Amino acid sequence: MTDQTDAQHPDEPEGFAEQAPAPTPAQSEKKAQRQSQRPDVSYTPVSNGMDYLVSVFQHLTEGEKPPGARDLKYTVLHLQAATEVLLKARLAQEHFSLIFQNPAEATHETWESGKFKSCGTLDAFDRLRNIARLDLDANDRKRIKELGESRNALQHYGLTYNAYAIESRAARVLEFLITFIHRHLIPGLDPAEARGVERDMDSFRLQLKGIETLVKQRMNNLRSDLAKVADVTVKCPDCEQWAMVAYDGKDEGPSCLFCHQVWPDNPESAAANYAWIILGQDEHSAFQDGGDPPVVDCPECGVCALVPDAVTAAGQPGATPLCFSCGTVFKHLIDCEGGCGSVLDIAPDDDSIPMCSDCIDIRYARF
Repeated sequence: MTDQTDAQHPDEPEGFAEQAPAPTPAQSEKKAQRQSQRPDVSYTPVSNGMDYLVSVFQHLTEGEKPPGARDLKYTVLHLQAATEVLLKARLAQEHFSLIFQNPAEATHETWESGKFKSCGTLDAFDRLRNIARLDLDANDRKRIKELGESRNALQHYGLTYNAYAIESRAARVLEFLITFIHRHLIPGLDPAEARGVERDMDSFRLQLKGIETLVKQRMNNLRSDLAKVADVTVKCPDCEQWAMVAYDGKDEGPSCLFCHQVWPDNPESAAANYAWIILGQDEHSAFQDGGDPPVVDCPECGVCALVPDAVTAAGQPGATPLCFSCGTVFKHLIDCEGGCGSVLDIAPDDDSIPMCSDCIDIRYARF
């Protein structure tokens, strides 16, 4: 099975050793007869996953305030590891073969040896939903996927990312894991292991409240500023807070007041990211399914940054068509009857021709 690297917390510099007096021959003989007092490394999958979680909470709550770059780095690495290990631990309760990348190749001997290729984290999540029939939210899958992508970038390529966004994302995945452990993992454990996990959980719940409080405090600090732009504020695709301002009147591009992510002079990209990550819509899927594109040309400014299904802070939970380029909120969008795919802003009592100028020109050109 894929090896996981345990969290390391060295207490002293490498190579450091206290100098002791040279032993007498009698002492040496006694020591030779003694067995080594150093314990073996022994972790069950569940205790391994819980140990990763202990490390996550330590890095988020016991270091500098707010957590620094190193703490956030290990938060991402160990949180992803904890998620993978604990999902697979629950999958093994269903049947050990489900842990294998190809369950058809599973044997009990290979399982016990640990020398096999296991499924990925998202595969484990999907198998828990589709085979074990656990009630898991698709939004949690999306957050786990984003966490894994951040971990891979950090581990292999390096990562520059906003600290507030990492902390917010971590809080959401931690919230999922605590619920998952309580509802789906603990009931299948033996009593002794379950008691140990419950002790850790009591500590985690209190610490999670502290992390969530930091996020809430920052949002509270932004409340007055966000209230002024609620009609053009949506959920940020990076930190998932209701703090992404599509247009602030300064023509500097959409930005998030919580995590400070900015799309300078690129409203098209901001609109596409929002539609895909927050709404789960992308142009390729829409084309395949014969549906409407998630981002279209704005009839006001002409930029392809209008999201017809956007959900704003002022208009939630319903959809509010919003342009991420000019900030226009539309109330009467209709499709161009010329069949070009454009949208128009025409009120029901307006006697304007329900076609865009290009389609009108094409019609007149035929005569």
